[in-house]
Amino acid sequence: MYKRILVGIDGSEPSIKALKKALSLAKGWNAKLYGLYVINPGIYGASVVDPSMGVVDPSSERIFNMLRDEGWQIIEEAKKIALEEGAGGDFDMKFGDARDEMLDYAEKTSADLIIVGSTGKGMAKRLLLGSVSSAIVSHSKVSVLVVR
Repeated sequence: MYKRILVGIDGSEPSIKALKKALSLAKGWNAKLYGLYVINPGIYGASVVDPSMGVVDPSSERIFNMLRDEGWQIIEEAKKIALEEGAGGDFDMKFGDARDEMLDYAEKTSADLIIVGSTGKGMAKRLLLGSVSSAIVSHSKVSVLVVR
């Protein structure tokens, strides 16, 4: 039985399926649920800088703001799904490489299970398993469930 579940959300169909699986398991095990959305500008081919760290190019700030706003919309949708499923959870957003941020957040929250979709919104998808989910499976210190 798991007590703390972390689910990666990015708005893709596999991540919504992963969220629903995480909600079901969290309810069944009375576990705490965490959802994480990661802004990873590299997958968009943009070298975006976090505005709090200083932005040289105004177009970078616009791209960052667009990605951040999209992230909050996806988080709000995840919260709505959680309420519809009769569950709750803590949802957060981080900025950086999705693989590293997911693993760091799992450690920070003492998650004992990570749930991810098989592929996400990345531009280059692998045939069997997305690069983020593959890296999490390879480097996680805790169990990982990959949802197709």
